[in-house]
Amino acid sequence: MQRILPGFFILLMILITSACRKDFNSVPSHGDFRIDKDTVFLDSVFTGIASRTYHFKIYNTANHDITIPKIFLEKGQQSFYRLNVDGDTGKYFDNVLVHARDSIFVFVELTADISQLTNPVYEEKVIIEDATKSDRVLLTAFVKDAFFYYPQRFPDGQKDSLTIYTDPQTGVSSKIAGFFLNGDTTFTDEKPIVIYGHMAVPSGHTLTIEHGAHLYFHFNSGLIVWENASLKVNGTLGHPVIFEDDRMEPAFENKPGMWNYIWLRENAKNNEINYAVIKNAEVGIVAYPTNDTNPVLRLKNTQIYNHSLIGIYGVASDIEGENLVLNNFGISALRVQLGGNYHFKHCTFANYGGGIRNEKKAAVYVSNYVKTSDQIIVSDLDAFNLANCIIYGNSNIEYFLDKNTAADFNYQVKNTLIKFEDPQNNFNQIPELDFNDTNHYQNMILNEDPAFKNPEENELIIGNTSPCINQGDINTALQVPFDLLGTDRTAAPDLGAYQHQNF
Repeated sequence: MQRILPGFFILLMILITSACRKDFNSVPSHGDFRIDKDTVFLDSVFTGIASRTYHFKIYNTANHDITIPKIFLEKGQQSFYRLNVDGDTGKYFDNVLVHARDSIFVFVELTADISQLTNPVYEEKVIIEDATKSDRVLLTAFVKDAFFYYPQRFPDGQKDSLTIYTDPQTGVSSKIAGFFLNGDTTFTDEKPIVIYGHMAVPSGHTLTIEHGAHLYFHFNSGLIVWENASLKVNGTLGHPVIFEDDRMEPAFENKPGMWNYIWLRENAKNNEINYAVIKNAEVGIVAYPTNDTNPVLRLKNTQIYNHSLIGIYGVASDIEGENLVLNNFGISALRVQLGGNYHFKHCTFANYGGGIRNEKKAAVYVSNYVKTSDQIIVSDLDAFNLANCIIYGNSNIEYFLDKNTAADFNYQVKNTLIKFEDPQNNFNQIPELDFNDTNHYQNMILNEDPAFKNPEENELIIGNTSPCINQGDINTALQVPFDLLGTDRTAAPDLGAYQHQNF
């Protein structure tokens, strides 16, 4: 053993020193490199906010190791771009080693100040050169100016927060990172609005959002309307108000769960949303009950897409909706629990989201109760009324009424297409799902394909072969005379939010 250990030690040292040995056999490049891109597009970025990381590669085309004498940004230290070349950060690099027939990554990031730019399209070149060759990679980005809203940070390092619940027995409060707006506030289309944390409308005040405004929410952020506060969204045809996440790369265009919600807390009042697009959150709109005589929310001409959970979630709430289009959710397009009061006209509720969903995750799910860990809470469903609507998706059952007999359950559905395929008759004993019951269902179309244009891409216009054509109730159409695109529907109303088109 004593003879073996020294020999093992010597072998170990040889391995360590050889592993750490610098490669001195490289030679300066003489046109021996190539790049895999001539342009790197960084998409859109907000002023003062770091972009995500992009990259290109530099290849050694020789059969020996080379060093590239210079890799640098043409504006040097004044550049807003940053590079990482094979693990080293900076804006100028010399004698960069690339092994034979190998490659290295060059990573690119950007944090720009639009006040120092003459053009929002900010371009600059990365220059790679040796004694005989000089290549350039163009970096290009669109820098957007914006108004930024975020929680205040205090000297002790703590951030401003909102108390969303206090346990009446223990007094323990639940808080989230957020802040209140300073009284009545109006957003316009002057600049995008970028929100970090949860922006709240304070009690007794109103947030007004004018047509064309664009709100971007960072991850784990949202909009909350407090007790006795109001939200007024005044989009117009062709100039909607857009609510989405702040990741502007194409890969995130339709990615769900990128921000939290629009939350109308208990006793928020007189909320109105007209011509809006709400996309890529966890829940589009959460609406709680109110003690006001008016509906909690009047929702018109609005598109709600690509949420990881639910499009509209009503909890004992009061909502009126017309010309709504909802699609692509992890659970439901419209979910009602603990009853309430709901009226929808000319709406398209669809769910072509991924994953396996059962009847409890139907595109439209309505109940008058909720289960907690230790009890079932019930409350009256005063009204659930649908007229001239479409309910469809990629599951067999996309409409489900779930009644608890301990509370009222009032509903009325007419001139509506519903997907409800139950070949095993698992639910034929549920009275609320008897579509032959003319006291609750009139002029129904069951299980016929509405012939959407491209539902996977949220194009839910119906085509000229749709069974929904001219099937609408005329009196309902007169109350909502124009479809979501401004087409008059009063002569021959189709079902859903759109009149049919040829495509």
